[in-house]
Amino acid sequence: MDVMPVIHRLRDRLADLKLREIEPAAGLNAAMNGNRAAPAVYVIPLSERGVHQPHTGDVDQLEHRLVAVFMTVEAIDTRGGNGAIDLESLRKRVKKALIGWVPEQDTGDPMLFHSGDLVDFPGDGRIWWADEYGFTGYFRSEQ
Repeated sequence: MDVMPVIHRLRDRLADLKLREIEPAAGLNAAMNGNRAAPAVYVIPLSERGVHQPHTGDVDQLEHRLVAVFMTVEAIDTRGGNGAIDLESLRKRVKKALIGWVPEQDTGDPMLFHSGDLVDFPGDGRIWWADEYGFTGYFRSEQ
């Protein structure tokens, strides 16, 4: 699954925030091991589920796609409140950027929020959180 449209949307809508990175990642370990500084956002593809279309046969399918937006922020603002981004504010901004946005104009279905969970609080002063978003995409086979 191509997550770059989601990355581009987040880069555009969160440009005013002082995020260190807004990048794709192959998985949670890749995001956490590659991360050098917070705050940062990583988009990871989670799943795709095809839906058979009886009127067109197996060559046309709708795909329900799920992506995770992993966010890391400093748990404690060591800069004394000078512009640090807290988790709640970052999550709200990501939700505003993604909920209702239509990633694939072919289907016209908007992106929706599914769930959010604490991923890790490793004791290094950072919090890792993931919010999951789903949308419907379209696939047509060349067969």
